[in-house]
Amino acid sequence: MAKISNITAYPTISNLNGSDYLIITDANNSLATKTVTLSQVQSFLGLASDSPVIANVSVSSATLLTLATTPATLVAAPGLGKVLDIISIMCYMDAGATPYDFTPSLPVKIGSETIGSVSNGATAMNTAVDAVFKPETPNSSTEIIAQNTALTLHAGGSNPTQGTGVLYVNVYYRVLTVGSSF
Repeated sequence: MAKISNITAYPTISNLNGSDYLIITDANNSLATKTVTLSQVQSFLGLASDSPVIANVSVSSATLLTLATTPATLVAAPGLGKVLDIISIMCYMDAGATPYDFTPSLPVKIGSETIGSVSNGATAMNTAVDAVFKPETPNSSTEIIAQNTALTLHAGGSNPTQGTGVLYVNVYYRVLTVGSSF
């Protein structure tokens, strides 16, 4: 049997689901090995299915250089009949030697709806100095977000022509089920 840390034998899951399984040892049954779903663990710990979670995403330099043509997914689409409720977004730009030249700011979207934007200023993305910042949130939009739609980061105009460094994004969010118990 391979070690749990062997990601070739046990590939990393990219989008956890409550019906995914874990292997546990049952202390009340002669230490028998059993399976349990993430939903069962969540319930055991007293966490509601709509409890906030945190996504920690690294956006590489190669990805940042192509954001206008290929947006970066920050949080995957939550599934049929579900919506993302974004509570907070924080970013850390681990700047490289060459600043990016993004113009204009970088929109953060759920579907086609912009819910925030990352400044392209010299204190955020277009800098050779590390920076921690919170994306600006638009105050004119109150549109409800489409169901089963991912949270993505885009380049507002064209792809930058230069830049190095990695953007780390921390998204604090809930997944809500649409329906009469919403």
